[in-house]
Order: sequence, then structure tokens, then C-alpha cells
Amino acid sequence: MAPSRIIIFTGKGGSGASTLAAATAAAIAAAGRQTLAFGLGPGLSACFGMPALAAPAAVAPRLEAVEGHAGRNAADEFRDWLEELLYWRGMDQALAEDLSALPGLNHVGRLLELEKHIQSGRSEAVVVDGGPLGQLLDLPVALDAAARWLERLFSPRQQNVLEPFLRVFAGDYASSGDSVFDRGRDLLGRLAGLRDVLRDPAASSVRLVLTPDRAAVVESQQAVAALSLFSCPVDALVVNRILPPEVADPFFGAARQEQADVLAEIEAPAVFPVRHAGLCRASPRGVEALMALAGEVYGDLDPAAVLHTGRAHSLVREDGQYVLNVAVPFAQREALSLEQVDEGIAVHLNGRRCVMPLPDDGYHYEAASWSFDGEVLRVVLRD
Repeated sequence: MAPSRIIIFTGKGGSGASTLAAATAAAIAAAGRQTLAFGLGPGLSACFGMPALAAPAAVAPRLEAVEGHAGRNAADEFRDWLEELLYWRGMDQALAEDLSALPGLNHVGRLLELEKHIQSGRSEAVVVDGGPLGQLLDLPVALDAAARWLERLFSPRQQNVLEPFLRVFAGDYASSGDSVFDRGRDLLGRLAGLRDVLRDPAASSVRLVLTPDRAAVVESQQAVAALSLFSCPVDALVVNRILPPEVADPFFGAARQEQADVLAEIEAPAVFPVRHAGLCRASPRGVEALMALAGEVYGDLDPAAVLHTGRAHSLVREDGQYVLNVAVPFAQREALSLEQVDEGIAVHLNGRRCVMPLPDDGYHYEAASWSFDGEVLRVVLRD
């Protein structure tokens, strides 16, 4: 049984996303829900003032935390399977180990760990420290690819009439191949299931953490567009490290004015709720300090609530043709391009590619035209 609430925090390095993830998890647990704080990388242990959290550990009543990998020797289902696959296909074992250790592949293993914790049913809420923004934005791409390749790589097949005889002569080679095949299908199926959970706006959402500077505004807008393309709902922006009123030194006058201008720019579109957190004298450490931070950010709001629900993608029939509507708020028109592929319509945005599937009776339709109004990409497909 999946948790009733999953919240993912991310932001550029140094924005304080890990601290706000820990603070939100502490506040949800204090309100009475069994909560897991899960780190895709390191960071949570420092926030909670605890040693490395390589395995789920109790932090406070109803609150557990786990983060990152404990090193190369830590369990990693995807890495182990990939090594087994490459070795089975005849690749040198040392080379197989090197390939499976390439940057980025360890994140797939962490996603499988997250899926395992979600499906365990032990937690009512899971708060994810998603790590740096650039890293997190690559994860929906991986999950989307896993879902699409599951059927392509592991589609059901009929047994060949000669297969029983081939197995007699192939011996262990054939049986080990079946084991690798079945395990790969299971892992991809779990990643595809995780993608579906994270796309459910009633259960999952992303909260973007940014500092009040102009570069962060552009980065957050691009992040919203990319996450929306992959149907990962964003329900709030948290502006962190705002100069508090008690900092009255004229030296900070220009910085204060810049922050006020940036806040006005962020809040003007009124697309997402914007929550504020002031600059602290020292980084909050421990549950008590984190609870104080959560109180400042959420006030009387329930930190586990879905704070905003945006527009979803849609595919409708209009006048004998299909119209695909893709919600990509804050995207730039020049950054968008389309491609017709076997699986449907591929939308490219700033180097990322998301395939929008078409219904069975729509695959012979072709994209005749498209337009973008600054929020929704509209694609008209004609027979």
C-alpha cells in the first residue's frame, strides 16, 4: 500500500532543500503521521544532527530517516543486475563493473530503494530530499524511459517449438539468461510503477526551493516547465534565506532591494503558492530547530497538504481530429520542438525528451500544426 502523501524537495546547490525537506518531515510526523525522510543523496543526517543514515533510523516519534549510499559495497539492485546482465552477455567482468559504476546509474538504484520504501506501507508520508535540481530533473526522464521500454524489451512472447530442445543443449547458459531477463523485467516494472505514483497529483508533488536572486528565478521557471512536461506536479515554491527585518545595516540595502524585487517577480504570476523562510544565524540542526523552521514556512497550513494542483495534459477528439494539450508553464517557445515517433508525439524541451502516447486508433494520425500560448502546447493531429 502506497503512502497517502509523497513530497519531493529540490533546489540548486546551497538553496537549503535538504533542510526544508527535513523540517517538513519533522512537522508532518509531529502532526501524527508515520513519516519517512528519504535522501537521494547525503544531507539529511547533518540536518537531524545524527550519524550517516545508511539504513532507516528513528529520529523522533513517528519519524524515520534514510539517505544516500554507504559506498561502493552498499546494496544496489540496479547496479547488481546490470553487472549480471553484462557479464552474462560475455563482457569482461572488470569492464562490466566499470560500466555499471558510471555516474547517474547509482541514481536508478536509489529510485528502486525509494520505490521499495513507498510500497512497504510502513509510512503514511514520505518526504524526499531530491538533491540538486539538475540531478533531479534527469530522474523523470529515466522513469519515463523505463516505462516505455518495459513493454518493448520484455513483451510477452510465445515459446518456440524448438526451445525445449535448445535448453537441453544450452544448459546453465539458458537458465541464467531467464533469470537475468525476469529480474530486469521486475526492476523496470517497479520503476514504471514509481513513475505512475509520482505523477498522481492527489498523492505526490514537488516543492522547489530557491534563494531570492534573479538567477534562481530563471532556474525555477525552467524546472517547473521540465517537471510539468513529465507530469510531475509542483505544488509550491519556497524562497529561502530572505534577509530578516532585524538586519538593518545600510550595507545590505542593495541586497534587500534586490530580494524585494525578486520576490515580487516570483509572486506576480500567482501560479503557485510561494512560502518564505528567513536567513538563519546558523543552519537549523536537530528536530527542535527544524520544527521552528517548518512553523515559519507553513504557519497554520498543513505541511502535508497538496498546496496547488496545476493543469494536466489531455488528449481530446475535436471535429474528427485529435488535439493534444501539453501543460508546460514558463517554457520558452524557442526551446520547444516536436517529433513524430512510433510511440506517439515526442516533445523536446531544453534537451529533454518526453513521449506523449496516442490511443490505438490515433497512431496513423500526423501532427499537422502546433501552437504555444505560454502555458499550454497545443498539437493538432489529423488523419
